[in-house]
Amino acid sequence: MKSVLTRVFVKSRRSTELVRITDEVRHAVEESGLKNGIVNVFTLHTTTAMTINEDDPMLEQDIARFIVKAVPEDDSYAHHRFFRKDGRMAVNAYSHIRASLLGANLALPLHEGEIVLGARQNIYLVELDGPQQRGLAVQILGE
Repeated sequence: MKSVLTRVFVKSRRSTELVRITDEVRHAVEESGLKNGIVNVFTLHTTTAMTINEDDPMLEQDIARFIVKAVPEDDSYAHHRFFRKDGRMAVNAYSHIRASLLGANLALPLHEGEIVLGARQNIYLVELDGPQQRGLAVQILGE
């Protein structure tokens, strides 16, 4: 079995949003040359998550709105205020909690060089503390 690891970078535009990355993952698979196996997509950040859902901008907004409502920003979290490495104050405990609830990776089947997805399914990075540039590890295992 062969393993190919690729890093993918995307830029989010809002504090909470779903960023479609299906094309980027497909490109990584194509570049790997592997035809059958598993594709694992893993976010490299503790304030982002991964999900699969329908490619519909209104649904993307609904999901982002629900996430914000489910874990509010203005609760009294212990981790709520801390200093980043650059000296700026961060207030983002809610982002970490949201990410923990959603999950950091997706495992997708790879068959005959194509990621197996339903007709309406797309792969999303869920930004929870943006806007920022984000990195993903795409590992393709197979033959």
